[in-house]
Amino acid sequence: MEFKEYLKHKHLLKNGEKKLKEVSINQYINRLENMRRHGIYNGEKQINSILERKIKERYKDWKTYMKTIEHYLASKHY
Repeated sequence: MEFKEYLKHKHLLKNGEKKLKEVSINQYINRLENMRRHGIYNGEKQINSILERKIKERYKDWKTYMKTIEHYLASKHY
């Protein structure tokens, strides 16, 4: 499933997930693209210590970026 479609429907796919507004969906997509552009996320299939370290060094609100990758990886299973 495409990342954007997953974000739109994740509240239906997973129990306990909130429905996201369009602005939030676009923020997730922008964060993922920025991490790709800066060479932080390069298509890894899981979050490892190297990826986590890169995110923590680059972003003050690193937990949001970690969540973005978690959602992106989850979208690959649908």
